Amino acid sequence: MKKALAMALGALLVVGSAAPASAASQVDFSGIYRTYFLSNWNQRFAPSEVRTNDAAYFSNRVQLNFGFHATDEVSVYWRLRAPANERWGDRANGAPRGDNLRVMYAFGEITQDWGLVSIGRLKAGYQNYGLSSLGWEPGGSDDMFTNTAVFGFDDEMNGIRYANRWDNGFQFVAQFLRPNEQEKVSTNDAPNWERLGSEAVTHDLYVMEPSYHWDGGGAALSLIYQRNHTFFDNDLDDFEPALKAFYISPAIAHSWGDFGVHFAAKFGWGSQSDPFDGESDKARGQAAYLDFDYNYGPGNVNLAGWWTSGTKADANKWNGLVGMNDGFAPLIVAYNDWTNNRNFGATNLLNNANVRSGAAQNDDGEGIDGQANHWGTMLSGGHAFTDDVTLKYAVAYLALNKVREGASKSIGWETDLGLQIDLLDNLHFRSTFGYLFAGSALKIGDEKAADAYNWFNTLTFSF
Repeated sequence: MKKALAMALGALLVVGSAAPASAASQVDFSGIYRTYFLSNWNQRFAPSEVRTNDAAYFSNRVQLNFGFHATDEVSVYWRLRAPANERWGDRANGAPRGDNLRVMYAFGEITQDWGLVSIGRLKAGYQNYGLSSLGWEPGGSDDMFTNTAVFGFDDEMNGIRYANRWDNGFQFVAQFLRPNEQEKVSTNDAPNWERLGSEAVTHDLYVMEPSYHWDGGGAALSLIYQRNHTFFDNDLDDFEPALKAFYISPAIAHSWGDFGVHFAAKFGWGSQSDPFDGESDKARGQAAYLDFDYNYGPGNVNLAGWWTSGTKADANKWNGLVGMNDGFAPLIVAYNDWTNNRNFGATNLLNNANVRSGAAQNDDGEGIDGQANHWGTMLSGGHAFTDDVTLKYAVAYLALNKVREGASKSIGWETDLGLQIDLLDNLHFRSTFGYLFAGSALKIGDEKAADAYNWFNTLTFSF
């Protein structure tokens, strides 16, 4: 028996050594385990008697990143979160609740001399354009919780992407993305549904972005077409109006040694149609972002401003077609969406119902989109006291652009303070505290709106 096993093993070794080897074949693997402690107070920005969404809790996440490289030309990438963001003790009927398993992205890529083609559920960074494609995504008060990806979509989407950069500095990106698709419904309650003329009701995005890169900077021009059919809920009593829109977004960035300037704008034209009466409302939008950045060795200082507005429909209604990117989150109270898949359980100011129903809503209930109807200015930066300890900070003022008659525009002041400590090469601690001094635009009735704060802490093991 031993002799037979030895002969079989020897035969396998001979066959294995004679088989052609694929030197390029390999699997890359990395990941993190992160535990969070989060404390949120008054996330609805409501007066004392109706305050909600106060919470303090732990959550945890395991993120696994795989890269399967069959050859030098063909690869598959996969990011898995399991659990994605599970609160400690959050169980129903003995089973965990929430996002306990989520595929963030899974896509294949083909690399050739003529470019890079990606197809599948593409990672979020592929959907950002403008300054992001030029290499500029400054962190906010703490890059564990905030990001300043100006414009783009900042979420994983199914689609196909082509990208190539030539030796002369010219780059071209083209992609088709499908954020959503539903079955078409034909019913007596929705007689005009059939006019959509498709077996599936889809939301499609088409993006083209030529750009030119030089030493110290670059310029880009993004062209986007959005075609979003009407979506009904299960009872057919609520719907998202069909949207057709075209966007143009220029961006430029340049640095002179330690000093840098970054500018991006976005302009949109389109229409939203009602599937029942066939009426269509024109919509426009525009937004701009500008910052000045200075690096002084152990730290940096950044002065930034942004502005976004929309189409005035009447005296009290403002239809915003262009807002800041969903990933534009330079402040941890006003912008971070903790109900999103990457976060944990509170709402943010600029998407908050009380903002829309207060200064930014008329008597008919038609609201003013906060994300597409505000401006802000912020001073932020960081300073490394040692190689392992860094302090980050931000101070900002925010205001609405258009409000109902007689209402205040002031959203308020926010200040954030963050600390990063690298305990070991693969063990990192982050703590960030943010406090919003609520302005008059957030009040309900005649009572002053209460302030709000967030305190977020993470301990991350990387491997």
